[in-house]
Amino acid sequence: MSVVCIGIGDAVMGCRTLGPNGEVIKETKAHWDHNPKGGAVAIWTTDGETDEPEAPLEVYGDWDAAHYLARVLELLHPRRQINVPDLKGMILAADRDGYGLCDYCQRCGYDCRDCIITEWKEEGHDE
Repeated sequence: MSVVCIGIGDAVMGCRTLGPNGEVIKETKAHWDHNPKGGAVAIWTTDGETDEPEAPLEVYGDWDAAHYLARVLELLHPRRQINVPDLKGMILAADRDGYGLCDYCQRCGYDCRDCIITEWKEEGHDE
């Protein structure tokens, strides 16, 4: 049995400094540290018997809920249909039919830079 774990913390990028001949002079590994005020969400699974991690952490920005929540659902393997609608499909269908959800957002002053709807629309209507 696996246990799905979710935590909030700080993601720290690794760094490698090479010398003139390509040798590693200094290296720090990338890591995630638990911090209730952090800006990164980590997801991992552990063995239910030993509490040992089964795979490396998957780290997401705390703003990227569409991706990390989808991953949590994927790891949970629900056996029945879940009560989360296919928002991506609904929004793309509305866009195909000419309903401009993005027009509404722009009128209200929202920024498209990090919007999941913009990402879905950029992927296209192939799905």
